[in-house]
Amino acid sequence: MQYKIISGQYEHGTREQQQEYQMLLGKDNTQYKFDLYFHWYNIIHELGHCIIDVQNINLSNVQEEMFANEFAVAYWKYIGCDAQISELENMLKEILTGMPSPVPDDIHFLEYYQSIWGTEVLNSVMLYGYFQLKSVLTAIEHNKSLETVLASINIKMGSVHMAPYSGVICAQNSRQVLNAALTNISKLNIASLEVSIELVDDPMVQCAREVV
Repeated sequence: MQYKIISGQYEHGTREQQQEYQMLLGKDNTQYKFDLYFHWYNIIHELGHCIIDVQNINLSNVQEEMFANEFAVAYWKYIGCDAQISELENMLKEILTGMPSPVPDDIHFLEYYQSIWGTEVLNSVMLYGYFQLKSVLTAIEHNKSLETVLASINIKMGSVHMAPYSGVICAQNSRQVLNAALTNISKLNIASLEVSIELVDDPMVQCAREVV
């Protein structure tokens, strides 16, 4: 099956869009922080969604998001990018510290989002943004191995050598990030998977879809 990851670029966004990301990520090194999240980490996150689809795994929306996050974290750590994951973790902690939690005290945040998924409540940018950031941080804190993550969707990994990736983190290298990951996971028992990437100007667009 064929999929396409569509990823917007901070540097091509409007002034208003860039200012929104500056408010979220901070005005210092906004470009790098954006690329670290969207053109490094999120490329593998979206690849996780593609794997779920091609393997015909049925998960709830919240479960699938957590799988994609745990897969991305585990993949990057498996190929030796612990420093970048730690950098991402610190960035997320700083952002979430300044973001009030919308989750009631008497319920776990995953349960809360499962209860409101598909409702108009989740249309709030703040609510959905909090979920995405908190779920990534939670996946980092879970610190699951790649073998464990893949086993959760019935993929036996075994002993597999995957090539490291050390390219510069930027939009133009996101294709290299994806291609390197596709080469690495081709060594696993995963159904045939073809994934391309399209860079677009709108930095608010970050998704993966099947190519019909």
